[in-house]
Amino acid sequence: MNIEEIKNTIIQGDCLEVMKEIPDGSIDSIITDVPYNTGMSQKNSSGSTWLSHFFDDDYEDSDYQKLVDECVNQFFRILKSDKSLYIYINWKEYPRWYNGLVGGGFKVKACIVWDKMVHGLGSQYKYRHEFIIFAIKGNPKIKQPSELGKYFTDIWAIQRINPQEKQHDTQKVLEVVQTPIMHSTEENDIILDPFLGSGTTAVACKNLHRNFIGIEREEKYCEIARQRLRQNTLL
Repeated sequence: MNIEEIKNTIIQGDCLEVMKEIPDGSIDSIITDVPYNTGMSQKNSSGSTWLSHFFDDDYEDSDYQKLVDECVNQFFRILKSDKSLYIYINWKEYPRWYNGLVGGGFKVKACIVWDKMVHGLGSQYKYRHEFIIFAIKGNPKIKQPSELGKYFTDIWAIQRINPQEKQHDTQKVLEVVQTPIMHSTEENDIILDPFLGSGTTAVACKNLHRNFIGIEREEKYCEIARQRLRQNTLL
């Protein structure tokens, strides 16, 4: 797979298979919203109306561990030296990804807490935050863009996307994806998102003059991502 031929494209397929075709050391950053393994799915809805329409995010333990291990192996292989990656994850599966990254050769430098400023699901202590794992291969430099402030911390207060604007169950607000792009990449860099969903990472890259490669297994979300990229006003 020629990296120049797949720049700024959305590839439909299983990311574990597609990533095997990406050349060694060809990616400048990986920014991705991996499956959280929440246990939510239609088969577990038990008659709940809202759960019956929720996305399928329920893995057997061995299957999820395989996903983590294989992703980390591919991430390390295809990422250039002295570059970074950001993984969005929940608190339950943070330890698994942390251990996988460290065992796979990365250095985990920070656990960023995304304060979504509005709570979500849950019957006790409703969720208002998510984690973002910041890990590095080698020794990359992190920029401090003036528009993000001279200093930045490991708590990002960025209001989540309005649920009425979502085109995917787990869609992220654009700002929380653009922020790491601005911190860790340069214009014309190539950024990979192997779990592209409705295309927020691709849109962020286009807005910030970066190249992207997106992988998504569901055709309907590939098409939504393509439509968003064609819009004159990008959201």
